Amino acid sequence: MKFKTPIHKTLLVFTFLFTLVSCGSGEPDVAQPGPAAIEFFEAIYNKQNLDQALKLATPQYGRILSHYHTAQRVQSVLFNRRYDKDKVEIEEDKGLRGQSLLSENAKRATVSLMLDGTYEGNRHRDLKHVVMVKQQGRWLVDKLKADVYR
Repeated sequence: MKFKTPIHKTLLVFTFLFTLVSCGSGEPDVAQPGPAAIEFFEAIYNKQNLDQALKLATPQYGRILSHYHTAQRVQSVLFNRRYDKDKVEIEEDKGLRGQSLLSENAKRATVSLMLDGTYEGNRHRDLKHVVMVKQQGRWLVDKLKADVYR
């Protein structure tokens, strides 16, 4: 392909860069409660990045999380479950139909997540019920519901 002027080259390069930047923003999907909750637990368990998890939590819950200082402490003390790094499978339990039943105007939602992984060679599966709230168009983790079986 031959360009007639340097402006055409420059325009093509800027178009390419804009497309590349907009496709790979790296921002988590917080437009739906399920993916936002999964991203939160990915940050805690697989990435072990408490700062990233704090961005996906409400300010009130973020203050609670920050008191533990590390993702490992949040795992063991607050969530009562440790897993080996990079080995936790996290998926949303969407019920019988395989889809979320949520109104567009909803401001609160409860998401059920299944965590499956190993710790020191032993397999652990855990079900977490996460209360999500919508703030400024983003779904954020507000709290975890207490496990009634513990």
